[in-house]
Amino acid sequence: MHHPEALEPIVGFLRGIGMAVEHGERAHGGFLPGVNIHGGVIWVDPGTLLGPGDLLHEAGHMIVVPRRFWSRLGTDLQEDIETLLREETNPDGSPDPVLTMAARQGEFMSQAWSYAVVRCLSLPMGCLFFPGSYKYDRYDGTHPMLAWLEQGTHIGPMALAQVGMTGFSGMFAQVETNGLPPFPQMSRWTLD
Repeated sequence: MHHPEALEPIVGFLRGIGMAVEHGERAHGGFLPGVNIHGGVIWVDPGTLLGPGDLLHEAGHMIVVPRRFWSRLGTDLQEDIETLLREETNPDGSPDPVLTMAARQGEFMSQAWSYAVVRCLSLPMGCLFFPGSYKYDRYDGTHPMLAWLEQGTHIGPMALAQVGMTGFSGMFAQVETNGLPPFPQMSRWTLD
């Protein structure tokens, strides 16, 4: 596992924001090795987890969905979010804007949120961005996702700002503002 020392601080952080994290065999069969979600509970197997950041990334997909729906999330997060989006509409019949954002931008939001957590906990970025993570096996220097986040050109922070979790940053701060401190500072870690 890349940076195993980061696992316990990450598990502690997730539990601290109200996420259920368990160790065991139910961690198998998910999208990423060593981590899986069943009924809103994140299961982790440190023996097969490639990096603790993968645990954060899966949690990041959950946090872009309001907490009241977490128990309905499982292994196929995208399908579960799409189902919620079909079922949840505003009184005027329009789709829920937060669930729409989670369905359309959830991957990028999860990447940005995970980066913010690693920064907040002062963990090495290598626990999140390592060879093979985010489908980048080979690169020179900095992992491409990390570079985009640090250059302010990644769209995940903008999507997090649009749902009120952080302020606009990077090139997007020149276009919009919501009065919140800029990313990677987070005004809140979950959507309640």
